[in-house]
Formats: sequence, structure tokens, C-alpha cells
Amino acid sequence: MGAKIILDSCSPDDEVVLDFSFLAYWNDDCIPKALLATENVERTIVLVEGKSDKDILEFSMKHLYPHLVDLFYFMDFDDENGGKRDGGTSFVVKNLKTFYFSRIKLRFIAVFDNDAEGYQCRCSLLEDIPIWPDSFKIKLYPEMKLSKAYPTLASNGAVITDNINRKACSIELYLPDCLISDGGKYYPIEWESRKKIRFNGKEENLYQGVISQKETIKRKFHKLRNDIENGKIEFESEEWERMKILLDSIVFAYK
Repeated sequence: MGAKIILDSCSPDDEVVLDFSFLAYWNDDCIPKALLATENVERTIVLVEGKSDKDILEFSMKHLYPHLVDLFYFMDFDDENGGKRDGGTSFVVKNLKTFYFSRIKLRFIAVFDNDAEGYQCRCSLLEDIPIWPDSFKIKLYPEMKLSKAYPTLASNGAVITDNINRKACSIELYLPDCLISDGGKYYPIEWESRKKIRFNGKEENLYQGVISQKETIKRKFHKLRNDIENGKIEFESEEWERMKILLDSIVFAYK
């Protein structure tokens, strides 16, 4: 009970260290047994649209919430034996419905891009199954300051700022500025198609957009990740504040 009171008084960012060295009835195998016990802790399964989302979120979780890594499982898209599964919003929908109708007693979080397609899929899930169990959370990537006024390309080639929530806010927008900008200017959103979305008896039309230079951003991320993991540069948590907003929506989904 004392430990619970202490933990309840801590903030989510506090690091708590338990020193085993002065415990009564100490055994040499205490730590291995404790570590083995953590392997049996039930993990929350997180479904995302694609492998890039998974890679970015796992890397960010490792550095921003290292003590929580073992509590979440970002569903794989391939394995060491060459097996693969398809990505994309439609497969998140199918997989989540499969888990729902299987009545599996686990916790699931489905997280879609905060764009027109992701919003459409979330609405579709909530329309098809109006009441989901408490063990399921269906979310969009969260809104943030940057996404409320972000550069976009108009049809005449002009760059204008726009609110891109529910239109074009993909995981790249949560990465550090150095990855999604060049010369101090953010890579603009390019508009593609229009989506018709029905929800709660209402209908709206939203344009689907995608950040330009997507492959460049992906290459820059992989280089930065490798440099950090190889110890060439430090992970600067203040540069990942937007990603922390995204992770918080997952970490605290059941709070």
C-alpha cells in the first residue's frame, strides 16, 4: 500500500527506481525472477496504419517512455520468417473488427492518421459498431498547435496556411522540425482527393492531403535514428515534444 501511495503522488514523467540490494530475505535469483514476471504482464495491442508509423512510434516510445515499452505491443507487419501482413486503413478496420468479434480479452488501441481517410475509417467503425467494449479505443492522431496552421499548396501553386486536422495530419507532422523542413520552411501539404464522410446522420466532404517530400522525410528519420542508436548524437527530448503529445494519447488512452 505504501508503494502505491508513493507512485500515485508521482507525475507521469517521474522516474522511479527500486533498489533491490537491501531487501530482507535477498536471494541471488530475485532479479531474474522479477524480470521473468514482467514478461507475463499483459500488453496493450496498438494497431497503426503502416510500418513507418510502427517504426517511428516504437523508436519514440523507447526514448520518451522507456519504462513503458514492455506494456505496449505495436502490431507487426512482418516477421523473421518472411511472413507479412498488409498495411493501410482498411486492414486496421478489418483487424479490429476481427478482434472484436473474437471476444479476445485484451486491450486494443487503433490509431489512425488525423487525415480525411483516417477520420473516415474511424467514423465507419463507430457507425458499424456503435457501442465498443471498454477494452477498445479508436483514436485519431491528436490535434496540436502546428496542425492548426500548417503550409499547404493551393491549386495555383501558392503556399497558404490551413488547419489540416482531419485532412492531412499524418505521423510525419509529429517528428522534429529538422526532419519535416528545409531551410527553416516546412514541407507543404499537397492535396489529393476528396472524401465523403457520413457520421451520426451528417455528411461532410473533406480533402485528403499528404505532406510533400515524404520519402525525403523517411530517409532523414532513418539517418537520425541510426545516429542516435549508434551514439553519434544525443536524443534531445525537447525536439520530440509533438511526438510526446501523440504518445500520450496512447499511453494514457485508458486513464
